Amino acid sequence: MVFRLWILGAAALAWACGKGEATDTDFDTALLPEDSASDTDSDTDTDADSDTDTDSDSDSDSDTDTDTDSDSDSDSGSAEVDKRVVGYFVEWGVYDRDYHVGDIPAESLTHINYAFINPTLASGCEIYDSWAALDKNGGNYNLMQTLKGSHPHLKVLMSLGGWTLSGEFSDIALTEASRRAFVTDCVDFMLQYGFDGIDVDWEYPGGGGLSSNHRPEDKENFTALLQEFRDQLDAKGSYLLTIAGAGGAEKMANMELLAVSEIVDWVNVMSYDFHGGWDSTTGHNAPLYPSSSSPFSNEATSNVDAALQGWITAGVEPDKVVMGAPLYGRGWGGVASTDNGLFQPGGAASSGTFENGVYDFDDLAQNYVGQGDWVRSVDSESKVPWLYSASQQTFISYDDAESIQHKLDYIVDHDLGGIMFWELSGDDDQHSLVHQMAGTLRPPSTP
Repeated sequence: MVFRLWILGAAALAWACGKGEATDTDFDTALLPEDSASDTDSDTDTDADSDTDTDSDSDSDSDTDTDTDSDSDSDSGSAEVDKRVVGYFVEWGVYDRDYHVGDIPAESLTHINYAFINPTLASGCEIYDSWAALDKNGGNYNLMQTLKGSHPHLKVLMSLGGWTLSGEFSDIALTEASRRAFVTDCVDFMLQYGFDGIDVDWEYPGGGGLSSNHRPEDKENFTALLQEFRDQLDAKGSYLLTIAGAGGAEKMANMELLAVSEIVDWVNVMSYDFHGGWDSTTGHNAPLYPSSSSPFSNEATSNVDAALQGWITAGVEPDKVVMGAPLYGRGWGGVASTDNGLFQPGGAASSGTFENGVYDFDDLAQNYVGQGDWVRSVDSESKVPWLYSASQQTFISYDDAESIQHKLDYIVDHDLGGIMFWELSGDDDQHSLVHQMAGTLRPPSTP
């Protein structure tokens, strides 16, 4: 197998670690769906509970008005369901984030996507940071094998590309020969390091990601690339193939949704980052439903429900559609206090957990919710919260236990394939949100 080992120390990786990259700056956006080109380092979790009744439903008592089961049509505790719980582990998390393989709540997960492996035309699949992957504390790759040994139900997939490393996908997928050579190398890589499958995170076929390298043929070539993966994986045994699928309507139009779904085991839909600091108006990061108060012209398609139903309407089986959820929030600065900042003019926030404008759920729970003049509000239509500080003129959209429960109930009600989240280090130290996901989607008798 031909590949290079990128020798990057913690200092060199700092630039690459967005929400999870080494110093935590460029990679967090690796999995972010769209419009977040400038967002490299953060994996934030917007945990807010805003009320589209923007004026009235705000509550400075941050978490008191929530009822995790409210407004859901299903009593998720009464039905025994068995869904996927897929968490991304970021390679660079072992640096500034101080999040390690040993911290993973494996009992609450069914699958881990290891982010990221570097896809290259010349050398196939390459290790991105060899120090984190192979050396530090024994190396993430080896530690993942140990984790699987103590949790036999758990599968670990190698995730290729992401926001930062998708620049060569268009060239890789261009010809039958380039596809075959690339996939052969990646499958060898998978077998060498003991992964259970491959997750392809091309952001995005047809353009719109960090790199401008794209062409019109990407739509068909992406399908052909996945078929090459499927054929070669099946020839080696029983291995998984998944993708991080677009959640935005424009990006979805550049993919053969039904054909792709028939090749892969399931699609992890990136149903978040619908709004962020790149917008000049505040909005929800991952609203479950549209808000009638929104000024955005694309509000009808910029929500979790629309993203998931876009795949299903194309003919994709609901069990192959996995909802993506963010364990981070997105913020704006310079926001006036009208309606506690919701749908108001603003610019990129000057604060954040590891990157301006991006806030880990853990950071929000510890340092924002219920602190100072931070007011938590809930959008009763979109089923998500937000935070606002008049003194700091800062608005933060996020997800918390209440909004996550609405999303979990949606998964059960629509019989979807499960939940995926970005990413593990964003949760609190007790892994409250991850355990909540497992509590709703996994039978009590299973891990």
